[in-house]
Amino acid sequence: MRNRRLARRLLCLFFLFCQAPGCQTFRGGQELTVLVRDAETKEPIATAEVYLCQRLKKNEVAPCRSMSFTQADGIARLRAEPAGEHGFQVQAVAQGYLPEKLDLPAAPSPKGGRKRGAAAADHSPDVIMEVYTEPDFRVELVLPPRYRGLVKAEVQLQDDFPLPKGQRCFRFPVSASGDVLVKGPSLLRRVPASEFRARYGDGPLLSTAMDAEKVGFRWLKGAGNQHLFVVGTQLDYEALHRQVAPEETVPAFGAVEDPAWAGRSHKYRYGKMTAPNYEK
Repeated sequence: MRNRRLARRLLCLFFLFCQAPGCQTFRGGQELTVLVRDAETKEPIATAEVYLCQRLKKNEVAPCRSMSFTQADGIARLRAEPAGEHGFQVQAVAQGYLPEKLDLPAAPSPKGGRKRGAAAADHSPDVIMEVYTEPDFRVELVLPPRYRGLVKAEVQLQDDFPLPKGQRCFRFPVSASGDVLVKGPSLLRRVPASEFRARYGDGPLLSTAMDAEKVGFRWLKGAGNQHLFVVGTQLDYEALHRQVAPEETVPAFGAVEDPAWAGRSHKYRYGKMTAPNYEK
């Protein structure tokens, strides 16, 4: 009898303990709901890959430990672990679309994530990811006939600048003096100045490769919204480099300065780079 009473008391204490804050942490983690949709049509996208990664210092991202596919409604549900000091990054990759990423603060969403299996009255997603159809956005400078020398570009991008549906290529005329104003939607921030390209009128794009005779087009230097480019041979490039940036080392003859993302497909900049490092 005494043992039975003791057992009942211990059982009561156990239930009381489970009502205390913190006991719910043993019932599973939280989930983050992410809606992936077309940025222009606002239609949901099914079968998109969505990753949730921990952000590290210096804009680095740890291998993703949570991954899911969107359903017919465009919603993916991911396991949301406690965020680190630098928060999360959500990455979305969909067939025929440009990859997208979004940095989140340490709290994974304004709602703090949902408990698994909880019947939330509000069915709106925690995060909305809008992705654009391929091809990549690009900036092309249209040169005057037979122009050689420096191109001085001023970049002015505005959030409220209209973006015609489906437009991916933005062309800007260069004046006879080599000046050009690159004015467009803020989405063109996706295109680093080092990836701007140029052509003469409707002719083919100039290559970034130069040699003693071959005329090319290459970014030279820039800061803020001001950037300098060279149209000419490798010898022209090196001479102008010494003239406008004598404090910098001039690259070896025939070399091409390749910035961090230059020459890489946008398709592999976020999600597809992380996917091989995805930790199950």
